[in-house]
Amino acid sequence: MKKYARLLASYAAIAITGMVLYTPWLVGLSPSDPSILRAGLSVISGILLTGAFGASTYNYLHEPEYRLLEAGEVDESDDVLPMLRDYSEMPIVGGYASEAASQVESMEHRRKRLYRVISSTFGDESISHDKFAAVVDAAHRTLLRNCALLCNRVQSFDVDTYRKAKRQLPGSGGNADPILTEQLRVYEDAIEDMREVIEANERLLLEMGKLEMELSDLQSDDNKEDNTHMLEEVKDLLEQTKYYR
Repeated sequence: MKKYARLLASYAAIAITGMVLYTPWLVGLSPSDPSILRAGLSVISGILLTGAFGASTYNYLHEPEYRLLEAGEVDESDDVLPMLRDYSEMPIVGGYASEAASQVESMEHRRKRLYRVISSTFGDESISHDKFAAVVDAAHRTLLRNCALLCNRVQSFDVDTYRKAKRQLPGSGGNADPILTEQLRVYEDAIEDMREVIEANERLLLEMGKLEMELSDLQSDDNKEDNTHMLEEVKDLLEQTKYYR
């Protein structure tokens, strides 16, 4: 309802602006004006008003779909990436969605690079190849499912309620409304959760980068047997960041 009201308000603002610009006894712009400058300004104004009308309609019709994700069912980037992008412009928390989308893309890129390094280092048919590839896939899946939980928090975040609570709560020394205080605490906890999800994902990405470097060292040093510690480090990190809650 609020978005529909904003759409009507934007239409009204566009209409009023057009009336002011093209009404003869006001600004009085016209494409047929003898003045080339005013005629050009009339055409440019018409284009801008049409663009504003189209942009307002597009934003209304393309409101992101509210759909909570089941983290356990998210296995591919396309399961979560479109929704993160849809919510990346949301006030206050959209930055977390945007950052998570960037992390998904980075992990996808690193996974492909690691596949190549693993195949080059161990060969496609070796046991070590399968072990490392499984760990890389687990890291990729963990990051995606972390991002699914973050996406759910972003969708459930009521920006208007959060802003209202922040605006109405008194400063230090005042008597705070307990309901507003609780509302603010819930939303600030949600923001902190999103921040921690982003940090957990960054640790995963960092570990994938380290894994690639160490595998490259194994390849150059021809020391392929000494790889157990790498697997254990990544597995420990996966347990710490798995499906972050």
